[in-house]
Amino acid sequence: MQTFAIVVSLALTAVTVVVVTLAVRQMLGVLRQGQPALARTDAKGARTATMLKETVLHTRMLQWTWIGVLHWFVFAAFIFLSTAVAAAYFQLFSPDFAWPLIGHWYPYEWFSELIGLLSTIGIIALIVYRQVKHPRRLGRGSRFFGSTQWQAYFVEYLALLEGSAILFVRAAEWRLDEEVGRSHYPISSWIGDGLYPSAPGGLENIIYGVALFKIALAMVWLLVIARNLTMGIAWHRFTAWFNIWFKREASGRTALGAVKPLTSAGKPVTLDDIEDLDEDTVLGAGTIQDFSWKGILDFTTCTECGRCQSQCPAWNTEKPLSPKLLVMGLREEAYAHAAAPAGTEPKALVGKTDADTAAGAGTDVTDWFYNPADGDFVIDEDVLWSCTSCGACVQQCPVDIEHVDHIIDMRRYQVLVESNFPAELNGLFKGLENKGNPWNMSPSARMDWAKGLDFEVKVVGETIESLDEVDWLFWVGCAGAYEDRAKKTTRAVAELLDIAGVSFGVLGNGETCTGDPARRAGNEFVFQGLAQQNAETFKEYKVKKVVSTCAHCFNTLKNEYKEFGVELEVVHHTQLLNRLVREGRLTPVQDGAGAHKRSITYHDPCYIGRHNGVYTPPRELLQVLPGAEVVEMERNSERSFCCGAGGARMWMEENLGERINLNRTKEAVATGADQIAVGCPFCRVMLSDGLTAQQAKGDAREEVEVLDVAQMLLASVKGEQATKLAPGAGAAAPAAAPAAQPVETKAEPEAGDDTITEDTVVETADAGPAAKASGGSSLFDDAGSMFDEPAATATPEKAPAEEAEAAKPASSGGSLFDLGGDEPQAEEKPAEEKEPEEKPAATGGGSLFDIAADEPTAPTEEKPAAEPVQAAATPQADLGSSGSLFDLAAPEQPEAAPAPEATAEPEPESEPEAQAEPKPEVDLGSGGSLFDNAAPAPESEPESAPEPEPQPEPTAEDEPAAAAPAAEAAPANAIPESGSLFDIAAPEPVVAPEPDAETQPEPEPASTPEPADDGRPDPAALSAAATAAASGDPEPEPEAAAEPEAEPEPQVEPEPEPEPAPEEKPKAPPAASGETHQPKADADIHGAGSLFDL
Repeated sequence: MQTFAIVVSLALTAVTVVVVTLAVRQMLGVLRQGQPALARTDAKGARTATMLKETVLHTRMLQWTWIGVLHWFVFAAFIFLSTAVAAAYFQLFSPDFAWPLIGHWYPYEWFSELIGLLSTIGIIALIVYRQVKHPRRLGRGSRFFGSTQWQAYFVEYLALLEGSAILFVRAAEWRLDEEVGRSHYPISSWIGDGLYPSAPGGLENIIYGVALFKIALAMVWLLVIARNLTMGIAWHRFTAWFNIWFKREASGRTALGAVKPLTSAGKPVTLDDIEDLDEDTVLGAGTIQDFSWKGILDFTTCTECGRCQSQCPAWNTEKPLSPKLLVMGLREEAYAHAAAPAGTEPKALVGKTDADTAAGAGTDVTDWFYNPADGDFVIDEDVLWSCTSCGACVQQCPVDIEHVDHIIDMRRYQVLVESNFPAELNGLFKGLENKGNPWNMSPSARMDWAKGLDFEVKVVGETIESLDEVDWLFWVGCAGAYEDRAKKTTRAVAELLDIAGVSFGVLGNGETCTGDPARRAGNEFVFQGLAQQNAETFKEYKVKKVVSTCAHCFNTLKNEYKEFGVELEVVHHTQLLNRLVREGRLTPVQDGAGAHKRSITYHDPCYIGRHNGVYTPPRELLQVLPGAEVVEMERNSERSFCCGAGGARMWMEENLGERINLNRTKEAVATGADQIAVGCPFCRVMLSDGLTAQQAKGDAREEVEVLDVAQMLLASVKGEQATKLAPGAGAAAPAAAPAAQPVETKAEPEAGDDTITEDTVVETADAGPAAKASGGSSLFDDAGSMFDEPAATATPEKAPAEEAEAAKPASSGGSLFDLGGDEPQAEEKPAEEKEPEEKPAATGGGSLFDIAADEPTAPTEEKPAAEPVQAAATPQADLGSSGSLFDLAAPEQPEAAPAPEATAEPEPESEPEAQAEPKPEVDLGSGGSLFDNAAPAPESEPESAPEPEPQPEPTAEDEPAAAAPAAEAAPANAIPESGSLFDIAAPEPVVAPEPDAETQPEPEPASTPEPADDGRPDPAALSAAATAAASGDPEPEPEAAAEPEAEPEPQVEPEPEPEPAPEEKPKAPPAASGETHQPKADADIHGAGSLFDL
């Protein structure tokens, strides 16, 4: 027996050594096909400590406590088995062999026995767990769905034999060594008594046999995995040590927060390098060879445990993205390409499946969306663009795979090289490039949120010279400046800081987007351009400490601006407010309306929580609110579920599976909480949208509201009720309650709010995919590579606004103002849009004030008269905020455009009240109206009239007299900026337009005219020029081209040239019916004071 055991063991070992050596060399060859990786070998001591902590102490595995404990037993047995296998070679020659010094040391022997027993129990429990959670029972709900089951079974049963073999060999040793006493064999001695004979000869043969068994078991295991290099569930026992050591952050934190820099051939690429790029330059990852070697090591190490899959918001809402399946698919491609004949081209990483998109929600998703059998790509594009970059996968991964970085790299390639991205993102990119915000709002309207505050907000560069004069820079952000709910949060934080005596300043119109949406969407160069601009501003004004209400701004400023030479202390507003409460500078009132009993549940924003580890401060703030009881959702803190807005998903339609925001809202509502607290404006929009949808279906109580933590604190500090409706009041609450509530603590927009201006996003749908598309040009306005000839649009089949608007009803759960449409308006809109079919520029997204006239006759009466000014530039360069109907996407738009109107319009009765206020600026361009077309004005007036602030603002009651002041302030044919055709001064009273003007927004002076020479492409000029070219009228084109300098003042002079247009246009729109709507073709509209003098 001894000879047989020796021969077999040594022969098997020799073969295994050769096979494993070849396998390791092959694996290294696969890793070498990757690009160099940046900064992976610094801080060696810290990296080693992190590796030992995460492996030996199992710190990441213990996120699932009991599973982690059981796995640690198996892990420890594997480590110990390596010494046991080594000892087995000696036992082949000497059955009573024991390691010198420690062989009969009590702690060593007890640990050996204990770990053998615990690992056996642990692996049995894990085998049972896999069967209970098996995909055959749970389908896609199983975290093991898509894992290679036979490999899992092989490893599990080998682990079972490993653990039990320790006990069996120890039991045989006990029978040979009984004189040392049972204390050396506390567990195995009992097994030996029951299994083995006491005859020495038989025992020696048993020991030879057990030693052979241990060696053979180890060699068979190694041979199997050597022939299956993609067997991550086995290989991770070796590769995980290296993968953790080479993780992105030497500090040991996960690869969250910042995104890895854009690299090409292992070198960083910046905006300054664009001119040096050529057609061979690879930006991002287009094939498997474009990943770094660390990326391929990530793929190799994946254990297929499915923890990432179980937490992924996309996968849990029936979308095709599974982080586990993504990594497995990339691993399969990496090893398949390495084994392919030399010269074989790698597959494209991203393609489009032939299957219906609904297949992504089914169990056959692996057949169609990941390395399909007949496909020439690795993953489907819906897999790539479903990611919200929430970081749940990275947070959960026990071996530190950097999923989000790899997804962003693939997006970068699709955007920067292929120009292949969801059409809705085109509007986002243009808005960021041309206006510095994702909603294409006026850059000079960033201080509108502060209107009506009873204290001064210090603006850097205006009221203060630098940030040295104050404690903090309050970074307002795009949402805080333009989205109405976020503007209320901004006001609340500013008021709290003022109450606490904290000095702060804002950059005002000097702010621009941090670039987070662009970077997460893969548009690295737009991000870098915005970041460089902000970094220069920070340096100029000596910014050192920043507080932000936006989780995305907070993360970007804190973690990514270091790349641009800016070191900042950045805190989230909940952190600063919590500090002020603890210091006694903010004190909630303990009784009164602000202390009414209510329950609150808190939603953890991903970019505050998982990405930056801020979990406690917002909860501590909520816990100090008198009368408040905090109830947690089942998924909270590290395991919080995403709202669905991250990764630029805020601006993409969600057409696959269940909406993520609805999934999260249902969980929040299920807690029974009266208020849902958030700490991020993106989360607030998404949860507000979801809550409104749930309330509309009767699945949520009417009094439930979504509020920012700061709003709740402000109401408590001021002793005011923090909710519009008291808990349990429902729809029966008195109607006067909302009017008495301060703007700062309101949950939803209401007509007349100081925060609502023409540059305000009011509807939740308009904050997302239906956001206004800029009319300006973009680096990414082509369907091919950035190195190709320019093309018309990113996706030739559909304009961004068409796709976004078409899906808008599904995306909007409605809001407080969804009070129904206006039938005449719904009829007039398609008619209007049929006129400018040639116009490709898109606008989208409505505003609270996007209501056309109640009278159906006025809009149709205008169409023929308005057509001559089609070629003129719009009143402002901001096509999103004061755009024109002609900026709407052409043929398919009539169907989509009414959607913003329907969701955005308030009650007709409330509109005049809001319009009568001087402060709110009326947004006529959001949903668009025919009356938004600017009439041309004489060239001599470009600069004088954009500031008609002194010009009296006509109210709804003064319409007949409104024309006279306008005539005095501007030439007879000029239209005040942001006005409409109704604003044209007439030489004599005209009765016809009067009823229409009552419901049409008043002609407002340009309170915040746009800089005409900001160096960016002027959307208005491009829009007007395109219209003129399409209509074949050469004359107006020069006027439109000159409009960037004269953007505040519309021009009327070119009207005579397109005068014949009214003769043709009335035939085009079928809705313009009736004799009274036919224009006079022989009228001299140039000499008339108003087009209604016809």
